[in-house]
Amino acid sequence: MAQRADSDTARSYNLPCLIAQTLDILGDRWTLLIIRDLMTGLTRYNDILESCAGMSPNVLSDRLRRLEAHGIVERHYFKALPPRVEYTLTEKGWEVRPILLALLHWGRRHVEPILEEHVGNRVSHDFVARVIPAFSFHPERANGLQARMTLEIQDSPDCNTWTFDIHDGHLHPRRNGAPDADVHLKTDTAGFFKFIRGQARAEEVGQLTGSPELAAAIQACFRTADPELEN
Repeated sequence: MAQRADSDTARSYNLPCLIAQTLDILGDRWTLLIIRDLMTGLTRYNDILESCAGMSPNVLSDRLRRLEAHGIVERHYFKALPPRVEYTLTEKGWEVRPILLALLHWGRRHVEPILEEHVGNRVSHDFVARVIPAFSFHPERANGLQARMTLEIQDSPDCNTWTFDIHDGHLHPRRNGAPDADVHLKTDTAGFFKFIRGQARAEEVGQLTGSPELAAAIQACFRTADPELEN
């Protein structure tokens, strides 16, 4: 225990400033990217490790333990064959979202943006399909809305289907489709961006199964026309 305390002390700024105390929790390398991944639908250890290329397994384990200790992340154990462990954000964890949005806003102004033409080479379809909707989402526009949408991007070479659950004011992306989705949109990369940016209705960018009105209500929860990606 003493060794752990020494390690924690070494990480701390030991300052009364709230910025410093917040950085004691969130400022370690990889921590905000782990929260980004949890916010965009990655719940399993190996998926987060794969997403954060260059992070060691020991570092990921340490960061998850620290986030759990601070009440930002919850660990869920499932008795299955084989057993599995998943991680999710608590409401305290979701409250980190404005910090990530502020970083995105700063990055769009001062860092070279990732553009639509970079999808498939600089960034994967999977990253874009999870991250862009998650950080374009306006919780206040989803007040009272509960819906499940499956998105299929036909020109994605690997994972090509994702599900988006909207409930309790949050958007929950995840890989793969859902047979009970309220709406299913089959489109291509260009159609995905037109839909997310509000440049065209779902039925105009591809094949829509389900209610056009519900698809429009889901679309209204996202940011409208923005020439740059959100990450």
